[in-house]
Amino acid sequence: MSTDELPDMQDQDGKVRLNFIWETESHYEDEDEDEECDHEEEYIADTWQEACDDAADCYDWDDEDVINFEAESDLIETSRDLATISYYDSKKEEWIDVPQEVYDYFGNAEQKAMGIDD
Repeated sequence: MSTDELPDMQDQDGKVRLNFIWETESHYEDEDEDEECDHEEEYIADTWQEACDDAADCYDWDDEDVINFEAESDLIETSRDLATISYYDSKKEEWIDVPQEVYDYFGNAEQKAMGIDD
């Protein structure tokens, strides 16, 4: 699908609202202390590219939701994996999964934000 064929993702105000959902988790030496949850963030911009760029700039995410403050073992790592990106269709009044091209663009934007060269 080319950029010209992408759906119009703008809302009634001419903005694009993208919702990112990540599966997040923490890993402790004692696996029984691991935590996991879905983390959701919404970005509003003039274009879907700007919304992706804003989300990509937040690659150093706040992992507090998966920190087990009661854990007795050491934290090994926290991680997150992108599950979905959706846009708000104000005509249908629902969130719709974005085309693969948007996922690809976000992945490249996140690598660029992290300083990873292709």
